[in-house]
Amino acid sequence: MKKIAWFFVVACVLAFSFRPVLAEERGSGDPTGGPWERLQFRVGGYLATLNSDVTFGLGNLGAGITVNVEDALGLDTNTAVFKGDVVYRFGSTRRHKLLGSWFGIRRDGSKVLGADIDIGDQTITVGTTVESKFNFDIFQVGYTYSFFKDDRIDLGVGGGVYVTPIEFSLTAGGKGLVVDESITAPLPVIKLSGDFALTPKWFLKGGMDLFYLKIGDYEGAIFDSSVAVEYNAWKHLGFGLALDFLRVQVEAEDDDAYPGVDFVGNIRFGVSGLLLYAKVYW
Repeated sequence: MKKIAWFFVVACVLAFSFRPVLAEERGSGDPTGGPWERLQFRVGGYLATLNSDVTFGLGNLGAGITVNVEDALGLDTNTAVFKGDVVYRFGSTRRHKLLGSWFGIRRDGSKVLGADIDIGDQTITVGTTVESKFNFDIFQVGYTYSFFKDDRIDLGVGGGVYVTPIEFSLTAGGKGLVVDESITAPLPVIKLSGDFALTPKWFLKGGMDLFYLKIGDYEGAIFDSSVAVEYNAWKHLGFGLALDFLRVQVEAEDDDAYPGVDFVGNIRFGVSGLLLYAKVYW
């Protein structure tokens, strides 16, 4: 949180420092939107670092046990991730912004257990070969309103919805599924954004999404943040480098605790990495 706050402070200082350059190159400014594109498509990829814990056996299964799926089950801690999004600004001054994004991760692992693992009323003994799968997608749609906007700074606030289909399965010793769980839960978020035009071609862009909800036997949380540097190399084509961080936690003590949750336990996963992307804009 402190790093993100410092980003906005530094970006504001830089944006105001470059004000003479912006004024000279843009003239009196553009009342229809300034440097902020009406429509942009971005696509890119990065080598993501992942850290995931799965807790089995909550609620009616007993006390439960937490398994780090990378360490205990042999899933890779790094994997290639592709991400795409679209942003559309509308209104006479482009203060309204719609956005959508997607990325997905597919992982399979195999490992000979070095210690016993208790899952519910089952014990998988040391020396057993386990095959695991942990897949998830993040679909997001959202809206923000620019409560402060000029030709250097655009600050927005809004809301959105994340849909996170998660699949986790575990097979032990070739004897069939020990665990087969799925979650497809819509998670609403509060959105904060800050875009800063340093020059007509260089931009700093940041955003943060927050969510926490506890209803009965269900608890969910999201923290998603991104800080990016963009360069508009040519008309309609630019490039960017972003630092992304995502943390999701879903816990249910009853498989009917929340719509889209067919799971008893706790899933936590974090994804972080440097995203290199290209964008097409108008």
